[in-house]
Amino acid sequence: MGQPFVYIGTHKIKAGKLEEFKKMWPGHVELVETNEPRLIAFHAFVDEEGNKVAIVQVHPDSASMRTHMQVISEALESVSEWLEETESELIYGEPYEGMVELFQQYSPGTPISVFPVHEGGFTRTNAAH
Repeated sequence: MGQPFVYIGTHKIKAGKLEEFKKMWPGHVELVETNEPRLIAFHAFVDEEGNKVAIVQVHPDSASMRTHMQVISEALESVSEWLEETESELIYGEPYEGMVELFQQYSPGTPISVFPVHEGGFTRTNAAH
């Protein structure tokens, strides 16, 4: 198994589009959950003001992230309806070849921080509640 891969993207929601985002998100989650059996976690967190959303993804490796990008490629075209801009992208783990360039295409000028060296840790998929 490759090293774990974590992606966190922070996006600004267009004024007045929070409710539209909330209606769209469950369908997006269903698309991802149905078509990406290797994806460990996929979550959206909205700030208190309802102006920003952080998308957090935990993958077993960057190949899983590549699959994710393929699965959501058509859905990305519609995000401009509620997404104003991407504020930051954080990549933890070795990105797949061409990934950073692809992200720069989707959101030119967005700061992208890459932390490719995994020094160790663990992933618990059946944690006690």
